[in-house]
Amino acid sequence: MRLELAERMQCPRPHRATPLVIVARRKVDRELVDGAAGCPECYLEAAVTAGDVVFPGGVVGEPTTPSADADALTRLIALLGLAEPGGAVLLTGRYAALAEPLSTAVDVAVVAWNAAVPRGANGVSSVWLAEPTVPFADGSFRGAALDAGLSLPVVLDAVRSVSVGGRVLGSVALDRPATVRELARDAAEWVGERTSGASGVVPLRRA
Repeated sequence: MRLELAERMQCPRPHRATPLVIVARRKVDRELVDGAAGCPECYLEAAVTAGDVVFPGGVVGEPTTPSADADALTRLIALLGLAEPGGAVLLTGRYAALAEPLSTAVDVAVVAWNAAVPRGANGVSSVWLAEPTVPFADGSFRGAALDAGLSLPVVLDAVRSVSVGGRVLGSVALDRPATVRELARDAAEWVGERTSGASGVVPLRRA
């Protein structure tokens, strides 16, 4: 995991937002390869192994083969507004298969939430945890891609972790949070821009 991104990690437990203390055992250039992360508030500890961060209760899956779908990669880059390099992007579910080609094509750091990516790939890492949260400070990512099946708490927390003005791409199976201004939509996905609104409440629907 990129060092500057690791330093923006926060405890996933339900207490006040608390930055994690990072202990680096091995670094390679800008990457934190092995180490630990700990919460000074509740003493939660997470292991950093081969760039991945594993919190207690997180179940690590097997890495999948990176996607070779050039059209899907081009679409993801366009919808998340990643024409320029730099910053970090959060990917979930099926979007994680594009993590390695995305980091190579645009030179962005990529974090996969509870999804397996090639271990040790430059600029690519996974975060594994049981809590329905995204353990990063507000505005840590320039964009996020949210797959179907995510719970509402995860969706809202993922949006919180995107910087104001950043892009959020979501499956149409997910309700768009009120803090995302919709820019476009088709039969499969919606894409929007993170606003400065503090409320993440989604509108209720009547049967």
